[in-house]
Amino acid sequence: MGRSAVTRADPGAGAWQRLSPVALVFLIVRALQKFIRENLVVFLGAGASVAFVERLGMRELLLGASALFLIIVVTTAIYHRRFRFRVEEDAVRVRRGVLEHKELRIRFSRVQNVQLGEPVYFRPFGLVQFSLETPGAAEREVELPGIPRRLAEEIRDRIVGARAAVGADNEVADELAADEAGRMEQGADAVTPVLLHAPGVGRLFVHGLSSNQVWVVAGVVVYALDLVFRQTADSLAMTQLVAWLETQFSAGWSAVLPLLAGVLAALLAAGGAAALLRFHPYRLHDYGQRLVGSGGVLERREQTLRRDKLTGVVLQQSPVGRLLGCWVLAGLQTRSDGRGNEVSQRSFLVPGLRAADRLLVGRLYPGAVVPAAFEPIHIRYRSWWLGRGFLVVAGVLGALLVTLGREHAAILPLTVLLVLLPPLVWLRWRQWGWWLDRTVIWVRRGLFGQRLEAFELARVQQVQLRSSPYLRRHGLVTLVLVLPQGLVQLPFMAEERAAALANQALFAAETALRHRV
Repeated sequence: MGRSAVTRADPGAGAWQRLSPVALVFLIVRALQKFIRENLVVFLGAGASVAFVERLGMRELLLGASALFLIIVVTTAIYHRRFRFRVEEDAVRVRRGVLEHKELRIRFSRVQNVQLGEPVYFRPFGLVQFSLETPGAAEREVELPGIPRRLAEEIRDRIVGARAAVGADNEVADELAADEAGRMEQGADAVTPVLLHAPGVGRLFVHGLSSNQVWVVAGVVVYALDLVFRQTADSLAMTQLVAWLETQFSAGWSAVLPLLAGVLAALLAAGGAAALLRFHPYRLHDYGQRLVGSGGVLERREQTLRRDKLTGVVLQQSPVGRLLGCWVLAGLQTRSDGRGNEVSQRSFLVPGLRAADRLLVGRLYPGAVVPAAFEPIHIRYRSWWLGRGFLVVAGVLGALLVTLGREHAAILPLTVLLVLLPPLVWLRWRQWGWWLDRTVIWVRRGLFGQRLEAFELARVQQVQLRSSPYLRRHGLVTLVLVLPQGLVQLPFMAEERAAALANQALFAAETALRHRV
């Protein structure tokens, strides 16, 4: 019964297939983005781009860029022509490469995240970009751009329904297979989705205002404007613009402040608009075994997360987000790059949350309830950082005063840092905290923003108790919990309390392992 269901779900199973010709556009765009992302820092560093433009000239630079674009197009076309994929009974197999051919086989039961993207140029052809990730992968292991939406949805449903039968007896395995076959015959619509979150335009716009990405964009814009200024400094228009700016600055703060406020408002508006283009109209649905987040204007994205692959959740606020009361929720998964517990653009993001929406955490991660209060770390955290911070800053400041005098440009910022050091250390200490709610532990940290991370104690893979001479003298340690998604640290904990929590985590992990075996 299970085999017949699979055959009906995917009539082309077992046959090698090629990507659509339209996928070549996607591959070229992605190759250009990757080249710019990997080389932008080197190109911008030390004024390299300015030196290139001034030495070679704009015409030569454009010719070089055209040649580079042609190389990317030819290489991508060869890659597209040699790309093959095959959907098997319990896995997907991919052959790819230009100079070196690679063949990759991913079993459905190992997949933890499935994404469907629909760029504008794919929509008229009914095509999507299908990608998946497995535990321990630093990046997406399989990307199938330009495949029919129906095929992508069928693969997604089979991945979500895949269950590992390791350690199960034959009777249980047969029951699971029978249930899955019945669900496959009825189709994905047999599971009635529950709408968990649907933020409106206002909330998504505020999410964009609170995103830190806008400041990265601002840095790139400032650099681009500086490059344009260097090339057109002698032009009449630029001379007039510089004269106007000098007039505004010479008029005092009454003229400068509105100008700066306008630039800031434009940056924030750009961040809000970018969030709308990426997420609107965002919908988060619960399908029982999986969570599905979808939205996007220019590129419609659908991200599917299997519940059994969820290793924790994070609630995060940027400094601007705290002022606006805006949160973002992210699901954590197993990663191998050491940054799995960090929220990134590739994370399973739920944007546009308010304080009341934090109850949504329990719907995504059963058993997790945001605590009303956290247990703080030891107050000696403040004295340790304050004492050493004063020694470092005051030492550097004194050395500069003796060697360079009071007029050096670094004197003022160092003096300000010395004055602000006590409140900054206090804020940092105040943000640190933790709370254990039965089997789920919460860890809070931050400075101007804040981050709340929750995970089950049974997920802990390793425990470390670290101490320095200062910590040992006061009976304190730093508790380090090694999780599938990365490391979580709790500094300046009482040694007895940290040891008890470590033993509880190890016991929960060993108990869960015995139950699985």
